[in-house]
Amino acid sequence: MAPDESGLTVWGKDMFEHLYQEQQIRILWLGEIMSDLNQLPKDMKARLRISRASRPEIAMQKLAEGDFGIVVVHLSPEDFTFRYSWLRESVHSWPGMIRVMLNDRLQMHQIAKASELCHRSVPFTATANELMLELNQCVQARNTINKPVVRDYVGSIERLPSLPSIYSELNDALASDATGAAEIAAIIEKDPAMAAKVLQLVNSAFFALSSHVFKIRDAVVILGTRQLRDLFLVSQLFQQYPQDHNWTSFSFENLFDRSMVVGRFARAICRDLKVPAEVADKAFLAALLQDIGMLAIATSNPDQYRSVLREAELLEQPVYAIEKMRMGVTHMEVGAYMLALWNLPPEVIEAVLFHSVPNATPGSRFTPLSAVHIADSIIPDLVHVNECRINSRLSSSYINRLSLGAHVHRWEEMAEEYAEQLYSGSGQGF
Repeated sequence: MAPDESGLTVWGKDMFEHLYQEQQIRILWLGEIMSDLNQLPKDMKARLRISRASRPEIAMQKLAEGDFGIVVVHLSPEDFTFRYSWLRESVHSWPGMIRVMLNDRLQMHQIAKASELCHRSVPFTATANELMLELNQCVQARNTINKPVVRDYVGSIERLPSLPSIYSELNDALASDATGAAEIAAIIEKDPAMAAKVLQLVNSAFFALSSHVFKIRDAVVILGTRQLRDLFLVSQLFQQYPQDHNWTSFSFENLFDRSMVVGRFARAICRDLKVPAEVADKAFLAALLQDIGMLAIATSNPDQYRSVLREAELLEQPVYAIEKMRMGVTHMEVGAYMLALWNLPPEVIEAVLFHSVPNATPGSRFTPLSAVHIADSIIPDLVHVNECRINSRLSSSYINRLSLGAHVHRWEEMAEEYAEQLYSGSGQGF
């Protein structure tokens, strides 16, 4: 396709559409600059305002003095400790900024730690064009979550769950390379009730362990710190949404059971494709939280939501479509906004936001969103809300874009095994 007068093809403008809606793109860049930034189209370069810092303390000063929407940080093994610490501090002080890491020869555990703080991990060897594509998707997600109608709706909800303080302690422990299983177990055991709930989940059919686990420390060793931390978080959040007396045909516990199965299946899909463990970890957490917005809406406005569900069932339309039409927001948007308030990993938030509509996102890279969409779509829909289907519908065009069509039949066979777990879960009704 021929370029237009700006020097950028029409296809390129479509791919960068959300960046082109920004009058100015202010980027703080910590570390080495990509060599081909000057080769970006002049229309794009005209929007960029890049301020470079060579050291974390200079970057922190610039953040305090400037108005930056995006941070790009070059991470290599040589400077990882100092720049990772700076990233954590910047998330705490400026949580609304988009953060992108340039991965330069990092080890897997370093990637896993930094990716929880960053919206994207881009290889340092990538092109500036590839970086802009990732930034475009980040801006799209940020703008979708921060729509006034979404902010106002979530702000009107009187009973929003709070992030447990122990979750923050576990994050701090994960950030330290010196923390072992005993220290992690001691943090979780500060809340005996939740520790017992986590052990109940670990020993349920969802995990199919070969022997019974009696101690949190053993669970840490078997499942890993991140997975156990995420189980603790989700158990705590769902605990703050007990069965509502306004709902008789909608079991909140069954919804939790279903999210557990989808999460396990999403991890299995990641293993099947041999994607990095940090992608599987985020897919697991996103699947567990994909419908948290549904609980928030159902609890805060049961009458309106029952009407929405009846209409979705009558018209045989996806729930989110009727939600958008009648309420102005979807449960995905509400859930994603809530997770953003708590600074959960950005790719987890995006997976919750787009898990039913993955084609709303560009790109052809397998992400946590991909795993959650596939798992949620393929798992048999054994959980209904007022006779309304709540699972996603598999997007063939998205599957084709990711070149995953050859795997679908095998995943459908795998899904039957995971669906069986719903009949022996901890919730009522199975």
